[in-house]
Amino acid sequence: MAVLIATLLQAGVMASLLANTTPQPSDTAWKDSSPHRVRRISVSAGVRLEVLDWGGTGPALIFLAGFGNSAHVFDNFAPEFVPHFRTVGITRRGFGASDKPSSGYDTVSLVRDIIVVLDSLGIARATLAAHSFGGSELNYLAVRYPNRVDRLIYLDAAVNHRQLYDSPDWLAAFPTDPPYPTYADYGGESVHAWLLWAERLSGPGYPEAEIRSMFRFDEAGIARGSTAADSLDRVLQRETLPAQLTLIRVPALAIYAVPGAAPVMFPFWNALDPTGRARAQRHFETISTAWRKQIERFRAEVERVRIREIPGARHYVFLTHPGEVRHEMLDFLLGDFGRWR
Repeated sequence: MAVLIATLLQAGVMASLLANTTPQPSDTAWKDSSPHRVRRISVSAGVRLEVLDWGGTGPALIFLAGFGNSAHVFDNFAPEFVPHFRTVGITRRGFGASDKPSSGYDTVSLVRDIIVVLDSLGIARATLAAHSFGGSELNYLAVRYPNRVDRLIYLDAAVNHRQLYDSPDWLAAFPTDPPYPTYADYGGESVHAWLLWAERLSGPGYPEAEIRSMFRFDEAGIARGSTAADSLDRVLQRETLPAQLTLIRVPALAIYAVPGAAPVMFPFWNALDPTGRARAQRHFETISTAWRKQIERFRAEVERVRIREIPGARHYVFLTHPGEVRHEMLDFLLGDFGRWR
């Protein structure tokens, strides 16, 4: 579910586990193998964003990460689109290698950052693909800057985030949240342990570069602190604007992960005791109800949207089902939108 794993696990569990540790020098021996050029682009006074450019000479395709992630979460997925598109990823302020100012985390500022990056890269108009919380930025971009948007792709992100955060169904889910495994269950605080943890919870192929962008590791490869600005989960949710979905006019593809059962949503189901499983089941049912309402509202309010639901997928749908997501995206981007609306 959008923002569920990203917000609860990455922001909540990961940050709390490392909040009181002392940052140490990074491991300088490791190199990112993803074929991108890393840039630092100034978006305002004293604020530069990390921008990953995988290359390509076609129309621009911009990837926006979910809450808690950097653009490196697409390191193994974005290169698939280089044969057809100029492929770029943006790490929003507050996360990864992007600067972490004390302000500017409202929807208006976050979207303005994206526009400045596009301007800096000489991109007049782009297709934007966003995961999770990034969907809130897509909604605002499409309404306020329609001349800069060609098409929209929502990766388990097509909801009215403000409406979702305030809904009784969504708020009721968190007291039933089951106990999650921690990095310690996978062998300690090493890069390897964190990577196994992330793959287990989010999906196979979780990029090591993403783990290294989220935490500071010492020379021995041991996590010593989070790279994210403090308390961003509360700040971003509080400052997310309502979405005017009926004003979105460009073609949109909304891909939803539909786990279908609590053991799919929670891949650590077998490690839960009966009480934990009962909590997980209630959580799954409550979240599924809230999410289904959002899907139907998005379908009803966005005029030119194609809905794709992927059964058995989890929130990081581009990791759990990369082939299906890639196929749907390319069909949407290279095919005739009108023929399958």
